[in-house]
Amino acid sequence: MSFTIILTRPALLFNSKAMHTLYPGNTKFVHNLQTYLLSRDYSNLKSEFQNGNHKKIINSIEKQPAVELLLGEHFFLTVADHYL
Repeated sequence: MSFTIILTRPALLFNSKAMHTLYPGNTKFVHNLQTYLLSRDYSNLKSEFQNGNHKKIINSIEKQPAVELLLGEHFFLTVADHYL
């Protein structure tokens, strides 16, 4: 018997439709937000959302309006979370 083990690191999964509702008609802002989230330390980001009741206001992107993100609606911490 043989088997393969594949090790990966957790990766964010975005709900594109929900993300675009945050900035209607402005794909640049959506891209900036996704880039910001991907650049964050995964463990810190996870803790911030868990401590904030799965919500967090993102207001630190220069020249971009603040938005409230909901974990499990706008994005998921892992692909498995998306399917749950």
